[in-house]
Amino acid sequence: MSGINRALTENRILAKSYEGQGHPCIFLSHISVDKPAVKEIADYITARGDIDIYLDVNDLDLQLAANSGNAQRVTEFIEQGLSHSTHIMCLVSPSTVRSWWVPYELGFGKKSGKPLATLKLKDTELPEYLEISEIIRGTKSLNQYLTGVKRGLGKSITSGELTESLIRNSASPHPLDRYLDWQA
Repeated sequence: MSGINRALTENRILAKSYEGQGHPCIFLSHISVDKPAVKEIADYITARGDIDIYLDVNDLDLQLAANSGNAQRVTEFIEQGLSHSTHIMCLVSPSTVRSWWVPYELGFGKKSGKPLATLKLKDTELPEYLEISEIIRGTKSLNQYLTGVKRGLGKSITSGELTESLIRNSASPHPLDRYLDWQA
């Protein structure tokens, strides 16, 4: 079974049916110019198994509010996505420092007690405000983080499943090599 993107309208009802039942969902915070990277990372996360994501580029209501310049509604939809997620992961690139929304999303998430993680894309320096989160420095640590997300919410992973998952997600070339370092 693969995870779903809870931002998609057709997935919202399904997602609500198992919310609060230990099914993890990672809110992917990013700046718009990093859409290609965040989409591939989202696909990678959902393909791994029982982890859902919330990716705002697929939230039609949020996109309509953004296109009409309705900051109040954009904020409401972002907060809904954050509230229905169990974890928050910030993708950081050199462009992230220009974002107004990423710090807002992280602040809202921190205030709500959600675990924060920062996924450092290649050739990126981390802003100091992200030192408060778990730092994911590459594909290897992303795999470890995702395994921890599954375990942390009551998902027991056998050593055989973990070994199979790490082998399957350690292929060379790796699908995320364009965006992430491997060893980190």
